[in-house]
Amino acid sequence: MAVWTTLSTGTLVVQVRDSPEAWSRLDVTFAQVAVHRAEAGNESGWVNMTLTQRTIDFIELGNLTKVLALDRVPAGRYTQLRIIVSSVVGTTGGMTTSLQVPDGILKTARPFDVPGGGTATVTLDFDLAHSIHADADGWIFTPVLGALIIT
Repeated sequence: MAVWTTLSTGTLVVQVRDSPEAWSRLDVTFAQVAVHRAEAGNESGWVNMTLTQRTIDFIELGNLTKVLALDRVPAGRYTQLRIIVSSVVGTTGGMTTSLQVPDGILKTARPFDVPGGGTATVTLDFDLAHSIHADADGWIFTPVLGALIIT
């Protein structure tokens, strides 16, 4: 059985970026960012992070990044990052509409390390072109990750 001891902490930064071309505004509201510790033993292993911003306009981002969550977490290996999107409101063709968010959960499975006394940055490059779909009832937002960059 693995035992987690917290001898030190490190800083974890989670950033997002992308800009869908067909929309003039796309406000994505996040409910939660959590990371899962490797070898958590009998604990759940999930560490909830502090959101620095709840709502981000992805059009405003362009090719820039914006910090979504920043927190001190136990140093060590993490096996998963989970982001929950609670709502999306967009403007296209001069009309503002709420997009349906059926699940809103985006999970990554690429492990990463947070060094003790150091910083790890995880940048999520959303693929909004594949995240937004039209159907008979309107627009649907199902988050799709284009790339995951860990530095």
